[in-house]
Amino acid sequence: MCKLFFFFLFFLTAVFITVNDAQAQTIRVLAYNIHHGEDVNGKLNLQQIADVINKANPDVVALEEVDSMTNRTNKVDQLKELAALTNMQYFYGKNMDYDGGGYGVGILTKWPITRTFTTRLPNFPQSEPRVAATVEVQLKDNKSFLFTAIHLDYVRNPAERIAQAKKLQEVFFAIDTPSILAGDFNAQPDETAMKDIIFSMYDETDFTGHSLSFPSDEPKIKIDYVLVSKNHHWEKQHYEVIDEKVASDHRPVLSVVQLK
Repeated sequence: MCKLFFFFLFFLTAVFITVNDAQAQTIRVLAYNIHHGEDVNGKLNLQQIADVINKANPDVVALEEVDSMTNRTNKVDQLKELAALTNMQYFYGKNMDYDGGGYGVGILTKWPITRTFTTRLPNFPQSEPRVAATVEVQLKDNKSFLFTAIHLDYVRNPAERIAQAKKLQEVFFAIDTPSILAGDFNAQPDETAMKDIIFSMYDETDFTGHSLSFPSDEPKIKIDYVLVSKNHHWEKQHYEVIDEKVASDHRPVLSVVQLK
């Protein structure tokens, strides 16, 4: 009788694990500061950027330093062009007007977008305005997650990044939906904006915690991240800084996670 009970318990556990794994969704995330499509040789080449994205085969992409119809990039809607070259949907978050067009962050996704919003981040006088762009992405089995493209301020004084991180904390603390933040935070892991604010809500997907991504020719610092929300069942499966030295001044970061 005892053996029969334990066999039945083992069988139920195996069924539960199988069903749970079947419902899990693997998500390939790419974070890439594209330097408005200008490579390290000073040439505008969106096809290079698209080739990097296509080779990585992500499901969602967070892009930073994206021009929209500016004079410096020949009046090209860069995100729309990249969406066409990668066969993905897109959403643009404009930080500011710039050079006859716009400058900001962008999102590409293979999956349906069910809603979008932007979060205006605080900026100090003489600093560039910044937004965080967010989409809700629809998965199978009625699951969804929020995906946010981030580009925090680069100035030496960390106070502005701290204020921007606190704004993100204010917005996303109240949201129950599983979420991913990805992009160029312009802050190393031990900076206050990261260790005391962002990391209080989000976990690293970088297994080492110190994978370097900038500058692209010979990375010396870690400022590009893919982060997943705490209090949700994420499994980290893979993380790498892609060895791409030419297409931008940042290397792209690829993270593979599973949402259960």
